[in-house]
Amino acid sequence: MSSEIAYDQEMLFSVGAVEEQLEKIYHDPLFTESKILRKFLSFIVQETIVGRSHCLKEYTIAMHVLDKPASFNPQENGIVRIHAGRLRRTLSKYYEGLGFNDPIIISIPKGKYVPVFTNRPTGISSNLSDEKNNGFTFTGFPGFTSLAVVPFICDQEDHNLRSFADGLCMQLGSTLTNTCHLSIIAYQALKNLVLAHPDYREMGTVLGFSHLITGGAQMINDTIRVNIQLVETATYRLVWSDVYEHEISQTSPFRIQDEICSLVVRRIKEWSANKDILNEITKSRAAL
Repeated sequence: MSSEIAYDQEMLFSVGAVEEQLEKIYHDPLFTESKILRKFLSFIVQETIVGRSHCLKEYTIAMHVLDKPASFNPQENGIVRIHAGRLRRTLSKYYEGLGFNDPIIISIPKGKYVPVFTNRPTGISSNLSDEKNNGFTFTGFPGFTSLAVVPFICDQEDHNLRSFADGLCMQLGSTLTNTCHLSIIAYQALKNLVLAHPDYREMGTVLGFSHLITGGAQMINDTIRVNIQLVETATYRLVWSDVYEHEISQTSPFRIQDEICSLVVRRIKEWSANKDILNEITKSRAAL
């Protein structure tokens, strides 16, 4: 395709520049490992470039990107919306990492499928369709890790243990809210969705969190043991795990919850600091 200007009015970038940016994005491991995300992004960008942005609807994308049959009903199947959410979050991660210094930012506004092209230095955005757009924002908070606390596994017939585990999860979410660079999903809202969405990867995609805290609680005689894990939802990779053991008879359950929360917050801060260092190294390498 030629490098002629793709949009007659107010277009900031040539077709060639946009396609070059796409190639940069596709070389990121976030996209090389997902054929669907590459195909999704390629389709909506190319359709926009050739002037068919008005055709970018759920049904069209389902046909051309996901190979769905003609009988596909977007109102009964939200698969396109799910993958669009994945694409938005993956683009966000790309621009926080390898694409940190890229001059062209490609994004998909929430609730739409027509891509927006933004000039990073000026923050000016232009859409290749006739729609006017007020610019783009990443899903979530740029620079923040979205994290959720899911209900811990425990003996559901033990009311005291279940109450302890539930209170601990709620307190973890509240305490982590005050930790820098973390965006926390409300525990009570998430708690009611776990049974409906047992797949953590799917739930993370729908709700927009990249990591979760899970675990289990056991009680034998007067001893309570809590296993807590931090998991990366996209890969199910176990980031870290700790076991906390306390004698119930020696202190109150509330004090135990406070102590566990303090220990978990400290571990999360250490992990977050190390992740930030790795991100800075990645950005520095990308700038070379």
